Amino acid sequence: MTRARPSLLPPLLAVVALVSAACATEVKPLTGYDKPPPGIILDGNPGGTVVIWTMFDLTPGELQTFRPRLNDQDAIIQTSSAGFYNYAEFTLSGWTGGWSQGLTGIPPDTYTVGLMDDTGQSWGKSPPLAIPANGDYLANATGQYPTVILSHFDSQAGSWAIDPSTQDADPATDEITVTNLLARDVVVERCQVAGGSRTSCTSLGTVAPQADLRTVETPAGLSTADHQALFIHLSGDDSQSYQRDLVVGSGGNNPNFGATCQIERIFATGARTPTLGTGGTSTFAMSTCYGYASGPM
Repeated sequence: MTRARPSLLPPLLAVVALVSAACATEVKPLTGYDKPPPGIILDGNPGGTVVIWTMFDLTPGELQTFRPRLNDQDAIIQTSSAGFYNYAEFTLSGWTGGWSQGLTGIPPDTYTVGLMDDTGQSWGKSPPLAIPANGDYLANATGQYPTVILSHFDSQAGSWAIDPSTQDADPATDEITVTNLLARDVVVERCQVAGGSRTSCTSLGTVAPQADLRTVETPAGLSTADHQALFIHLSGDDSQSYQRDLVVGSGGNNPNFGATCQIERIFATGARTPTLGTGGTSTFAMSTCYGYASGPM
């Protein structure tokens, strides 16, 4: 996940001192505002965090600015202890899949979460999603963060939300949904991995274009030795594929998802060239827990 969250990495702020006739000094921001502009101020303490994954096909080499929106209102950050404010912003370019962004300090409530570009055009909005007080973005997380996924490529657009409060009662299982955003069928198999290679595989089903396949898996202990994996590939062409190793993560607070990741979506989008690199070996499909990596190994 890109760690440039609004509350930790505020925009560079310059201030200027204005001296009045009475020699009083008033500090004003050169950028931003000395009073909060209209919107929702990210000052929850403790506040909530939402993770935002985007799959946008933007112009490579050109930076594009997006404002996160909560219930159709701009997210506002405090940029200085002196009380200056500005809009929260994400800067993206090229293919944006594989990396997530985060907003923290959100006043706990239920929100739709979306992104708007600098021309005022919406690039997607999630269904309503409960965002409770759930700890800091990089530390002290109490569980999986609420997550929003937005897609905008190949003449299609979509939005999804992951609500951690809906996970099943078994902490040893992962609930994984494979979503096919391609124009061709995708096959999902569960394979045994031995010595780093797939051996016997069992088909879990074929996912038609724009359809989902849900499975509940029990990961093994973190290991590079024998374990099971989901093998997701284009129907009739397993060279275009993604492998999700079913192993337990190393724990701690991962900025991609929080302290745990029991509900996951894997989106088959076809091979892409991400602007920020892959973080893995395949870009055929993207996980909302591990991006393009095959898992926590």
